[in-house]
Amino acid sequence: MSFKDNLKNELSYQDIQLKQLSEKIGVSYATLLCYVNNRECLPKIDVGYKIAKELNVTVEYLITGNPEDIYIKNTLPLYKELIKLPTPIIKSFEKIIHSYYELYYKH
Repeated sequence: MSFKDNLKNELSYQDIQLKQLSEKIGVSYATLLCYVNNRECLPKIDVGYKIAKELNVTVEYLITGNPEDIYIKNTLPLYKELIKLPTPIIKSFEKIIHSYYELYYKH
């Protein structure tokens, strides 16, 4: 998918209007409209960063559409905290996560 498609999908998923995004990041509505209407129109790096930051995704995700980029961004801080905990607590969390996984995917 293209930047245009990924941006449109993320806006829709988060239920954010282009006008709202424009106001939050200080980029004109017409400029953002160009990004969602024109396959050839890509933002400058600083604008792409502002868009990604406001949508709480990575620039890489907006470019590639690869959800693993979001996964890494959202889980890495949690992982870094988790591995600092004592082993028995980590084992408890493993059991909890496994139980939720089984519940979610088996039913």
